[in-house]
Amino acid sequence: MTTHGRERGGEQVQMQMRGGEGDPVLPGVDEVRASFQGQPDPGFARQRSQQARSARGGLMAAGALVALVCLFVIVGRLNDATQAGVGTVVYGLAFAFAGASVELARRARTRWAMMAIILAAAGASLADAMP
Repeated sequence: MTTHGRERGGEQVQMQMRGGEGDPVLPGVDEVRASFQGQPDPGFARQRSQQARSARGGLMAAGALVALVCLFVIVGRLNDATQAGVGTVVYGLAFAFAGASVELARRARTRWAMMAIILAAAGASLADAMP
């Protein structure tokens, strides 16, 4: 087994090679966390953690807002029986994407959450054009 060093953030991180395959074994979560928290600026890790938390909260709020708007429109369309149609189904799909974005943001999958919000908003806009 051989080891190769790789520079990350001013510290040396050891990468181990698998038995002759040549594929590096990435460091575990604990090693990366320890190296991240061992940065020279003690507030750096706290600041990045706060930024990530606020991004997740913002995406959760945006997804919940889109879901709430879709839900109100769906209920309004179902109360008016003449409006129930393909547009209502598309609003339902937009509602599902918005709900998924809230869960994705809660699980720290912010890029996927943003994509789900975009799809939900696009679906709601498309549903307005449908009968």
